[in-house]
Amino acid sequence: MKKLIPLLYYRIFWNRWSEPDRNFAPEQVKKILVVRNDNIGDVVCTTPAIGTLRRHFPRAFIAVLVCRLTEAVVTGNPDVDRVYVYDKAKHGRYKSRWTAWRKQWQVIREIQREGFDLAVGFRSKFSSPQGWLVFSSRAPFRLGHRAEGKEKKFAFFYNLPVGKREPEIHEVRRSLHMLRRIGIEDFESDLCFPLGPAEKDRAAAFLREHGLGERPLVDVHLTARREEGRSWPAANYVELLTRLTQRPGIDCLFSFGPDQTENARKILADLKQPPPSFCSPSLKEFAAIIARCNLMITLEGGPMHVGAALGTPLLALYGKTDPAVWHPWGCPHRVLRRGRQESLITVAEVWAEVEGFLERGEFGDG
Repeated sequence: MKKLIPLLYYRIFWNRWSEPDRNFAPEQVKKILVVRNDNIGDVVCTTPAIGTLRRHFPRAFIAVLVCRLTEAVVTGNPDVDRVYVYDKAKHGRYKSRWTAWRKQWQVIREIQREGFDLAVGFRSKFSSPQGWLVFSSRAPFRLGHRAEGKEKKFAFFYNLPVGKREPEIHEVRRSLHMLRRIGIEDFESDLCFPLGPAEKDRAAAFLREHGLGERPLVDVHLTARREEGRSWPAANYVELLTRLTQRPGIDCLFSFGPDQTENARKILADLKQPPPSFCSPSLKEFAAIIARCNLMITLEGGPMHVGAALGTPLLALYGKTDPAVWHPWGCPHRVLRRGRQESLITVAEVWAEVEGFLERGEFGDG
């Protein structure tokens, strides 16, 4: 049903199933819509492309369309004039999928009324849900990955199609290289995760309350995607946190999201001397804490990319995700990977890297 709707929409309003590629005319671009409707790390990796668009179209009105999960990544970005947000049906904010779709359509109507000239879909490969959002903007120029194979029937979503991505190229570079299709060759490369004074003040208060900040601070962040087999054993967290709390010269923090509260409680209960812990009530407040850390240890994922955007040195554990494509961008980092499961990485290997950070003096300023 979801894939039938855009086909009928196009057939009714445009009366054709395909659209020829357009010749891009930059002088006609006054309003730009960036669409990235996937996860936190993906949106973080798109921020250099947003900055590049701003530099090449300094007077343009630039808006971003994201799902609710990633709203905090772009809110406050100095290169963005407006943020449009919608809730995916699968995230369960609304009881009915029809309600979620109706709310999404209301956002699309707002976008249509704005009258964008260029809309860009930045997902790492062709996605019909993202393509539909770009197409629905009614922008005359629509940039995104070319639809191929079974998805070719949705080729009309983009009239500035980009070919296959280069293998093993980092997601930041891939997003930037898409802009070559509209004649942009020189790029901004810095990630952006804006923090306001309120989040910074709350982070400073938390650190003062727990006596942290005088010595180098190491954060161990608990995260998992068990449906994808991405996790690190609880016993490993217990052993690593024990070693960190006993090591002279550093302080330790244990952080986790609300979805990991129960797992975090079990880990803390097994520690003889539990370190201060931080359950992040929001992505902005979590980021403000991580910005004050000198080293973050975490599995690959959204929190890792947030840490990279803030310049925090990172020790990242990888499984099936390719580090060549998704390694921390633009910050001191080390990557550990053993096969395709993070659970194969031992505490001894992680500890050796922590000691290496100390010996090399790669701790951040915090």
